[in-house]
Amino acid sequence: MSRPAIFLDRDGVLVKEVFYPETGEWEGPLRPEDVRLADGAAAALRTFSSNGYATVLISNQGGYAKGKTTLRSLWLAHERFLELLAAEDARLDRVFYSYSHPQGIVPHFSGPSLDRKPGPYNVLIAAAQLDLDLSRSWMIGDRQTDLACAEAIGVRAVLVESSRHGQVMCRPSIIDAVRSICDNHSVRLAEVQS
Repeated sequence: MSRPAIFLDRDGVLVKEVFYPETGEWEGPLRPEDVRLADGAAAALRTFSSNGYATVLISNQGGYAKGKTTLRSLWLAHERFLELLAAEDARLDRVFYSYSHPQGIVPHFSGPSLDRKPGPYNVLIAAAQLDLDLSRSWMIGDRQTDLACAEAIGVRAVLVESSRHGQVMCRPSIIDAVRSICDNHSVRLAEVQS
């Protein structure tokens, strides 16, 4: 029987963004030592899993395409992320990264890409691999590309920020996003604390 899923962005949702003085930007971790879980991230994943949701990470990681880091460093950051989750008894059912960027400078990783959000390609792949019911699924992100991806595939969305955009729920953190989804479906919230 198909189950619903929570599709999650990584940076700014499950992982804290990092300010890099050399680029002058806040962005996802470019090195493994920079990876820090967002407050409540592991508890959110445990809550979703215990309530029957598949948890699927779908994240754009354009740092390599833009010449800011190596693919190896991005992969080590990913492994560190999984280690931090495992240390808190949390896990993801699937992980999908897009390493390209429309304004990249690295050959073969620059320009249009099928798997980069806002395109729904990786959502469709996850749905096929895990037999997911998209009509009962959600996407949690922090950018307009996440919302556009959710709209393209027809799943409900929660934007993790402090404002409200039309039919999309906006919440200040992953913890508040969990509460909103669980409240909507009357599921257990015992694990999610402020």
